[in-house]
Amino acid sequence: MSYADAFASAFNVVVAPLPPPATGAPIPAGRGRWRLVAYARQFDATLPVAVAELVRARGRRLTQTWNTPAELTFTLDGHDPSAALLTELATDVVATRWDEWYGPGRGADRVMFRGLLDHSEDQITEQSATVTFTAHDYFAMLGRRVTTAQSFTVTALDQDSIVNMLYLNAVNGTSTSGTAFAPGNFLPLAVAQYNPDGTTRGLSGQVRDRTYPPGTVIGQAIDDLAKVQGGFDYDVRSGAPSQSYDALRLFYPQQGVARTDTALVYGANVSTVTRTVSSGDYANYVREIGNKASSDPNAPQLFSEQWNIDANNVTVNPVGLFMQVDNASDVSVQATLDQQAQGALAVSGVLTPSYTLGLTPGTYRYGFPNMGDAVPLVINEGRLNVNTSVRVVGVTYDVNDDGDENVTLTVGRPPRTLAKILSAADRDIDALARR
Repeated sequence: MSYADAFASAFNVVVAPLPPPATGAPIPAGRGRWRLVAYARQFDATLPVAVAELVRARGRRLTQTWNTPAELTFTLDGHDPSAALLTELATDVVATRWDEWYGPGRGADRVMFRGLLDHSEDQITEQSATVTFTAHDYFAMLGRRVTTAQSFTVTALDQDSIVNMLYLNAVNGTSTSGTAFAPGNFLPLAVAQYNPDGTTRGLSGQVRDRTYPPGTVIGQAIDDLAKVQGGFDYDVRSGAPSQSYDALRLFYPQQGVARTDTALVYGANVSTVTRTVSSGDYANYVREIGNKASSDPNAPQLFSEQWNIDANNVTVNPVGLFMQVDNASDVSVQATLDQQAQGALAVSGVLTPSYTLGLTPGTYRYGFPNMGDAVPLVINEGRLNVNTSVRVVGVTYDVNDDGDENVTLTVGRPPRTLAKILSAADRDIDALARR
């Protein structure tokens, strides 16, 4: 039974099935679906130069998460000649996936990831030597670039233009005294604007006022701007190795569309389900504390508070009051603080389950669904009787050593990881340091 048939029989509804694909080209003989190739890191607009194909890489995993840098991990035998060719911070790794229906001739490698090799761990015993590598896409590098000039202020400027200004600051970085860091400051990124369905667009029309002091972390500033009310989603789409630049894509008003051509149904195209509901992700009252821009300890605190009706509507929705406080110590404009509080409440103000869905082998097809898409989810097992629409917020590709892949989707709400908790604390400390 197909997933559409299972969906219809379980809930007496009809979901349009995937369109029948045209004849696709099978994976070429002698190789797996996925390929990893290492390239010398580029510091100009020339095409990257291949160093080695990592044919003996094991434990390959690509993790893509909504509004988060993508991450690729893999393991090599420490004695493998290709392991000696990989240099931390000086090597890019490109991951491609054979797509039977991609390209003009039906069947080609689709670039899924290009990232900088930024972490490695060698483990040596009397029996073996292995090394595990980790790479992140180039948005992660914007988290390692900061503003160094005097504070700059923008007034009534479109948020897309603000992102482009921050990006240009990152790739034209100098010291405060004016020492140039070219070509070391080069990043293979280009900013582009997109509609939710992936078509290109003009400016968003959302104008903002912002002040960025020296020491502002550029990646964090872009993420903060994305999370205000009326913000945007973003990701990095790689075109390497055929292109010099990856696209830093800004989706307005969000990434993804409502889909009727695919559904996620347990017992059909979904084989495993993990459902998590965490009250730590929920708040129906949000207080944002800003910078009062005064050394007087008796000066009133700059703050914004927002709440929804669930905070005190126990006869209809008896959840009670859940409060959250965030520090925005580098914000001194009330309107900006209000936007941040509204954006935080929009995310935290709904108790949304997070589902991790393991897809049945062989059922995944690229783009069905895309990141950000809203798709039907059907689970009728155990205590769960779910018939709802969920948003795709994560895709993980686990590539087996035999070349097969296991695809896992995260839908609903991204899980709150220890790394996110620690990075939030770092952000608060950095903001306080810039006061």
